[in-house]
Amino acid sequence: MDIKNLKIFVSIVQLQSFSKAAEEACVTQPTVSKAIDALEEEIGAALFHKGRAGRKRDVELTYIGEHIYQQALAMLEQHRLMFETVAKVSHLKQGKLTIGLPPIGSSMFSRLIAKFHKQYPQIELSFFEVGANGIEDAILARKVDVGIILGHLKPFLNGIPIVDSPMCLLARRSSGWSKRQYVSLSELKEESFLLFNDTFRLNTMILQAAQDAGFEPSVVCKSSQWDFIAKLVDSDVGIALLPEKYCEQLNKEKYSYSILENPNINWTLSMAWNRTVAMSPAVRAWLEIVEDNLEQISFF
Repeated sequence: MDIKNLKIFVSIVQLQSFSKAAEEACVTQPTVSKAIDALEEEIGAALFHKGRAGRKRDVELTYIGEHIYQQALAMLEQHRLMFETVAKVSHLKQGKLTIGLPPIGSSMFSRLIAKFHKQYPQIELSFFEVGANGIEDAILARKVDVGIILGHLKPFLNGIPIVDSPMCLLARRSSGWSKRQYVSLSELKEESFLLFNDTFRLNTMILQAAQDAGFEPSVVCKSSQWDFIAKLVDSDVGIALLPEKYCEQLNKEKYSYSILENPNINWTLSMAWNRTVAMSPAVRAWLEIVEDNLEQISFF
């Protein structure tokens, strides 16, 4: 149904005049009459009573016209709200942004999240906090707008490179590993490992690398909390493999770390999104903040 015709119809009723409605719409009176003709033809019923001798329409509504008038008011209000919503979303005055963050991600991106909220306080932020595998699946399933992905991006995903850090052996400062700058994975086969939960892609990468090196790690604990794993290392429960970016922030009086080689395993993160989905203004604004503030992404 033509919105312009509905507006003219409502204007006639409210102004109680065809000529005044024409003036308000900046059109001729014959144009107003044609609009009502078209509306009545589409509805299949008269909206206004005929005047004397049936020559002209009166501004008095028919029974059908009364009902159509009430419906027209509701439709025009919905039309107005629709465009108001579009304007608000376009200008980031309304909307929602769902970000997939692995357990460590919330601390890494806290500064950028605060910056986004400060610039766009009316955008509702929601966080999907699982391992990288779950985040990738959620992005592909269109349940998450953007999120942190570990490793190479799958088809249909685009991403901004965030971190590329070698994995390291984290051990106690008092251990025999403290003087080693590099260590091969095969040298660790007799160690007790502190690994990540099975939902972590990094866990899968480490187990596969160990298998390729000819051994199966002796796992004493699995956790999703890196800080907890580091404390267990300090308590001499076992060793851990963690990114250098994380290890270099730890207390050097308590810990030592050696870069893992043979094989080299890198902790490579991207802020990814589904390129088959139309990008919302909120997603675009978030990605701009990420790109412009990469140096502010840190563990602490």
